[in-house]
Amino acid sequence: MGAALLLSGMCSTYAADSYWYTGLGVGYSRVQFFPADFSSSGTFIESQKNFDAGFRGFVGYQINRNWAAEVSYVSIGKFQYKYTLANVTQQDDYKVTGWGYSALPTVPLTDNLALYGRLGVFFSQTRITFYNAGFVVGNNFVGDIGNATSLLSGFGVQYFFGGENGFRIEYENFGGVGSACTPSASTCSGRANAKMLSVNAIFKF
Repeated sequence: MGAALLLSGMCSTYAADSYWYTGLGVGYSRVQFFPADFSSSGTFIESQKNFDAGFRGFVGYQINRNWAAEVSYVSIGKFQYKYTLANVTQQDDYKVTGWGYSALPTVPLTDNLALYGRLGVFFSQTRITFYNAGFVVGNNFVGDIGNATSLLSGFGVQYFFGGENGFRIEYENFGGVGSACTPSASTCSGRANAKMLSVNAIFKF
């Protein structure tokens, strides 16, 4: 009888600590372009827009109080690298999206408040679009797509109101995105390092 009571107590505790959840978030994203893939030794005037708004959606399972597993889709944003010559600007739009698969070690501070980390893998797709390519006005076309796999890491804090719905504030480092532009590469999108700071709504179900 004592063993049965102990087991029933353990099961109810586990059920309280485990749950499915989903969420949506918006954030401020930033990329750092690799100079080897973008900088030119010519007489161009170069400029860049390396920040944008991003958004993310995710589904996860809180296994217990200390571990969760999560799948996320992230649109990191659309960025630009520009080259200006004789009052004509070639603009390269650099759009990054991807899927993340990660484990979240969680440290509960109270019943509703917790700190967590993120460690996983990010599968990204980078699409580059050229405007006024070759400094020819109106010469616009979609360029190469660069696929990459990188280490996904991050950390954040989450709070649940009444134990059901809540919010997160999180910093994520997506690592390297895009493909390298080398003399032997037939196609490339150029590489960058991508990061995002986001605010997310989270819902248990």
